[in-house]
Amino acid sequence: MELEELDPTKLLVPGRDVETIESWADRNGVTIGTARAWVYRGVLPSLKLGKLRMVNTVLLRSWLLEQEWTA
Repeated sequence: MELEELDPTKLLVPGRDVETIESWADRNGVTIGTARAWVYRGVLPSLKLGKLRMVNTVLLRSWLLEQEWTA
């Protein structure tokens, strides 16, 4: 599965600024391994909170909105 194949309605969750890689993967129907690989390759924006690496959904949302305007 590629990032472009994900359901946009699941990607844009209001009020959720960051979430665990596992939670993001589960909500978007990809394996945890795939989501983790996307985070560490820089495909999914992330940040580190303590020892946890979290998906930065604010940056992801911003990037997705930019793609809408340039597509």
